[in-house]
Amino acid sequence: MILRPIALAGALLIAAAVPAAAQEAQDEIVRLPGQGFTKPEARRPKGTPERLVAGGGLFLSFDTNGDGEITRAELEAGTKAAFRNADTNGDGYLTAFEQINWAESLPTRDDSLANPVRFDPNLDRRVSPEEFEAVIAELADHYAEETSDVIVIASLKAPKPRPERDERSPFDTGQRAPRGTPGGS
Repeated sequence: MILRPIALAGALLIAAAVPAAAQEAQDEIVRLPGQGFTKPEARRPKGTPERLVAGGGLFLSFDTNGDGEITRAELEAGTKAAFRNADTNGDGYLTAFEQINWAESLPTRDDSLANPVRFDPNLDRRVSPEEFEAVIAELADHYAEETSDVIVIASLKAPKPRPERDERSPFDTGQRAPRGTPGGS
């Protein structure tokens, strides 16, 4: 009689370990928020960077006069237009599906804009225009020039990602060679 509960407990432990191992295998590929990869078909005009900062593709569309800068007026008008574009059923709120579909329609694959939770701080499962505008304004504040309060398009290019640890040579410690040695300054 005692063996059955022990066997059952052991079976439960094994059953719990199998999904955990499967989950770990699925978790090997992790996309972090803020990856703004420009879609190949959207790399026009020539010279559009391959990677943009989070929200960069959206901000590019806000430069209506093409002067390479996004003013507060362009930001506000662009944000309102983006919300109207995303609100496909016209009810004045975004569902998670509307937001994800809108983010997929942008010229960049931008994980930060495709995350419905980011736009819904009160978790009521609908995003109001005010919630939407607050998130876009917060992103814009990160990129706006302190002196002029505009976003310069050239500053939206994302830095190249650092290689993963196992992509580097096993001899690469990430440190510079001392001065006066080959490879040093």
